[in-house]
Amino acid sequence: MIDYRPGERVLALTLAAVSGYADSLGFMFFGGVFLSFMSGNTTRMAVTGVEEHPDLFWLTARCIALFLVGVMLGAVVHRLATRRWGVYRAREAVLVTVSTAFVLGAAAHAVGWSLPAMLFVSLGVGAVNSVFERKGEVSIPLTYVTGTLVKTAQRIVDSFFGGDHRAWIYPFTLWVCLAVGALLGALAFTGLGLGAIYPLAAALVVVTVVNQVVRSRRRAAGLAL
Repeated sequence: MIDYRPGERVLALTLAAVSGYADSLGFMFFGGVFLSFMSGNTTRMAVTGVEEHPDLFWLTARCIALFLVGVMLGAVVHRLATRRWGVYRAREAVLVTVSTAFVLGAAAHAVGWSLPAMLFVSLGVGAVNSVFERKGEVSIPLTYVTGTLVKTAQRIVDSFFGGDHRAWIYPFTLWVCLAVGALLGALAFTGLGLGAIYPLAAALVVVTVVNQVVRSRRRAAGLAL
């Protein structure tokens, strides 16, 4: 994250919190299945297969598949937007896609379609991974933190050998934001049930609009994007 502008880092931290929030909704709605923690889902799928719990096995498998489809959706949007408008418009296109998925999820819940609502949220969680992408690779992980914690630990050690302290502070802060988002998501689901999707969708719309306004102003001023 050191290579990114302060505003981009704020966006990354915000989206990490949003991802944590969404993951808590999925975990509580599905009874222990994640929307973004695919390592945990893989273990759960294997264990439920051995313990002969077919319903939970297939639910977990579907969540993994939906996450993959969401990631593919984000990647396709990023590549098509890059080809059509250039790489600096791609992030905006992916954010619009994620916001649309969450808004559709909120709309589905509003008409009583709980499962489709969570399916849309799952697609959005997968797609958000393409917001920060460079040369076809995710440059800032927003929905998974195992590698982020590994990087934090490694950079802490590096700081004792002359390394830059920011190198561990940034990934650690990313983890903190995801954890705070997960806490807020759990609290929201406890109080609102699946209605907790509404503030999630609203937050993404606000983030998308603010990002668009900021980048449009920087573009008009000839500043780096």
